[in-house]
Amino acid sequence: MELTFILVAPARGENVGAVARAMKTMGFERLSVVASQAHLSDEARWVAHGSQEILSNATQHDTLAEAVADLDLVIASTARRRGDKRPLYTPAQAATQVQQLGAAAPRVGLVFGCEESGLSNADLALADRLTTIPLVNAYPSLNLAQAAMLYAYEFSQLSLPEQQPQAEVPQLSALKRRAITLMNDLSLDGDDPLRLWLQDTLGLANQRDVAMAHTLIGDINKALKK
Repeated sequence: MELTFILVAPARGENVGAVARAMKTMGFERLSVVASQAHLSDEARWVAHGSQEILSNATQHDTLAEAVADLDLVIASTARRRGDKRPLYTPAQAATQVQQLGAAAPRVGLVFGCEESGLSNADLALADRLTTIPLVNAYPSLNLAQAAMLYAYEFSQLSLPEQQPQAEVPQLSALKRRAITLMNDLSLDGDDPLRLWLQDTLGLANQRDVAMAHTLIGDINKALKK
């Protein structure tokens, strides 16, 4: 598994430096920063303390869509809000789901919003899974680095099976693209319950489920062409 921590519009360099330090502690190195250069600040490097290479090697993107374009599975962290229609999972549950997918989703992204406002609805729409950290008391809430450390710990505990050659494994990202094309062919609206259900369900699939879903979509497409 290749895990990337993605920070959207972080405002304070010291927070980004603390995230890099948390990543290094748990064995992760891939960092992407969206719409910010906070990771290049002196404050970020001072706080990183031994993990400055993560900041130096971080990729920069103008939008979250660009940052997640080549990922198989995108997991977003968000605060629980009233009116949420999509299910929210804990970091531990999300890690288990990634383990079940195994080699079907080798490139995974963890997305964190800015310190003040979190992720926008448009950003959340790009995620396959929405997660939240259950808190006994809503305030004071966890800061960015604390949240990143918790996720880093949960994902560091995974014992993933040895990856099979990608050519032999149906990729989740390919399945998502085929599913979106099929739903568009069926003229399903963006807020159609079936589309929302499928978006959430795909992230729960294991390798066998992904393979079976590829077969099912292929059979549906053949039937539609007749």
